[in-house]
Amino acid sequence: MTLCAKAASRAVPSVQSPILCSFIPYRVPYEKGLQLQELLVHRRKQARAELRAEQIPIYEPNNVPEHLIHAQKIATTDILLLLEHSPVYTLGKRNDVAAQAVAASGLDAPVIQTQRGGLLTYHGPGQLVGYPILDLGPMSLTARCYIDRVQQTLRDTLAGAPIHLSTQEAPSAEAKYTGIWVDDTHKIASIGVHVRHRVTSHGFALNVQNKALEGFRNIVACGLPDVQLTSVEEQLVKRGESLQLSVPEVAGKVAAFMGNVLNRDVKMAPNSFLTYIPKNVDGEAILDQVLIDGKEVFV
Repeated sequence: MTLCAKAASRAVPSVQSPILCSFIPYRVPYEKGLQLQELLVHRRKQARAELRAEQIPIYEPNNVPEHLIHAQKIATTDILLLLEHSPVYTLGKRNDVAAQAVAASGLDAPVIQTQRGGLLTYHGPGQLVGYPILDLGPMSLTARCYIDRVQQTLRDTLAGAPIHLSTQEAPSAEAKYTGIWVDDTHKIASIGVHVRHRVTSHGFALNVQNKALEGFRNIVACGLPDVQLTSVEEQLVKRGESLQLSVPEVAGKVAAFMGNVLNRDVKMAPNSFLTYIPKNVDGEAILDQVLIDGKEVFV
């Protein structure tokens, strides 16, 4: 049994609350998605600091004084954000001179430097993006094992009904090949995570519809010139199937499989916790404001 498999077999502490899943029903500009992640990670960091300052164990709710109950809830709540971005290109932490040159040459969407792992990639409509904000400590997961769990979640989603799509191991163990592959030259999902103080951010991007592939035509995605990005829709068409899947439909399946893989309950986050307010831009609903616990956090 591998170390990651051993970690999977360990029981998650009973005090861990369900993962709260929140699907944002509006197109999300990348900067707002990044800001929301950072806010959720920061408030969790602050809550943990409050508990530590009074020597209160984070995962022992029975010992929390009344004035720290809300901080304890924030400190122990894992979140899965699921969404579709407005068109954007992002650069990962790994230095790639060629990708930076392409980004500087002028693309048809904004280019943003990020703290995730990986190289140059594209996000846009038709692609499901997932940002898990999870504490790896109680689950006894290393960063490497966590990435394995994310990969398994996506493989299980694709293998399950109604998609029934086979995937394979990456053609190389090099970090730039991390993701989900349908064969040696076609990649269907990318993974790039950031872990700080055992709390994760960034995550994965799964190409659901063919329109998700449009932005990849202008770049060498993930530094792999001989690789083509594919989508669930494209693979189903190759199989002679006309099944049309929406991004929200696939999002629900990803959330359920992530719960299975992590041995965690998953439930939808209440609107009172995360509230999304759109604005109309050229006839399309774009995320404009976010409220956390009823308080506006950015506009």
